[in-house]
Amino acid sequence: MNSFSSGDEVERHKHMNVRPEYQLLLCCARTESNNDNQDRIRKLVSNGLDWDYILQMGKNHGLAPLLYYHLHRHNLDPQIPQSTMDQLHDIYYTNLARNILLYDELNQISECFEEKEIPVVALKGIALAESVYENVALRPMADVDLLVEKRNLPEVMKAFSKLGFEILPQEKEITLKYMNELHLVKHRENVKYLPSLVVNTHWDLTAPIRFRGATKTNTRQMIERAQPTKIANSNVLVMRPEDQILHVIYHATFQHPFIGLLQLCDVAELIKLEENELDWQSLVKRARNGKIAIATYYLLSSAKRLLGAPIPNRVLKSLTPNLVKRGLLNILLVDSGFLAECPTRPVASRYLLQTLMLDKTVDTLSLLWKAAFPPAKWLAAYYDSSRSRKPYLSHLSNLFTILVAGTGGILRVPGKK
Repeated sequence: MNSFSSGDEVERHKHMNVRPEYQLLLCCARTESNNDNQDRIRKLVSNGLDWDYILQMGKNHGLAPLLYYHLHRHNLDPQIPQSTMDQLHDIYYTNLARNILLYDELNQISECFEEKEIPVVALKGIALAESVYENVALRPMADVDLLVEKRNLPEVMKAFSKLGFEILPQEKEITLKYMNELHLVKHRENVKYLPSLVVNTHWDLTAPIRFRGATKTNTRQMIERAQPTKIANSNVLVMRPEDQILHVIYHATFQHPFIGLLQLCDVAELIKLEENELDWQSLVKRARNGKIAIATYYLLSSAKRLLGAPIPNRVLKSLTPNLVKRGLLNILLVDSGFLAECPTRPVASRYLLQTLMLDKTVDTLSLLWKAAFPPAKWLAAYYDSSRSRKPYLSHLSNLFTILVAGTGGILRVPGKK
């Protein structure tokens, strides 16, 4: 694998108004680094750092395995507290053991689906850890994500039942009515690193469903464009690189918004791997058609600015938001250092930013209206009418709490040292 770090990127890190611990995390947020990046890592380590903070940041952002990989690979162990390296070592090898078990489960699932001739597309971590990161220890995975066609759901459910999976009872009604995925779980007794396995089975990648209309995805076309491949001995489909990148961006913005730098690392690694094959024109067109051009602009520009991803300037220029929206989002997302501490910011602040990332102002206003006045059936299901006699009052109270916490979370100045 070739590095995509550069001397220019090192200079950017030097002048970034963030803690040196965060700069170290950025230097390690890649599978490979060139000589400039390696020198930068050594210099940062030798200057004396808050290793407790680094360890916590690595965990929060999902980058602890990559942190261990680079520090250990460059023989920096003697300069780092033994307790820190021991914890990073344990995280790295625990992740390796867990991911091996997840891939073993994927193999069983893919074999079962092959027998029933059900096409299945591997998504997110399970599609990236081996084929993009090329080392399954480096990319943490909480569960397995798969994409199927909705018309195949009855057969899919039978297949999962045969494999010992069941729908999470507490999610059954609301998931089926208001989401575009099923969460299936299989309990595994006496399995140290994977006592329970969750498989998220998607049939529409517009999730949560409240974004339908505000954003657009054509799941069937994504499946039709997907390519057969073998991942850890499993025969599955994977999305075209352009679709993979856009799905990671969509997921990082609208499904689980701003949960950490790992998703940004996914984008950068995909671009690095497919740099010479990427059809940027198609990617831009699909981003616009999907009404996620602003989200695409900010994730791509951040991947380039923070991780040195090789993204042509013409691509970013073609996705640039209007002056007002760009100014607002630059203040809230870029100048504030939000990405550095996004895992520790209130969830509410991430949801507010997510709303601002919609391409059309009318969609933002529509989404806010739907949030304030959701369907009565949704209120009853979400707030459990048997326990809450006035679900709408509970909902308004929650909205007010979210607004206050979210605004404060966005405007909070990140810690500096």
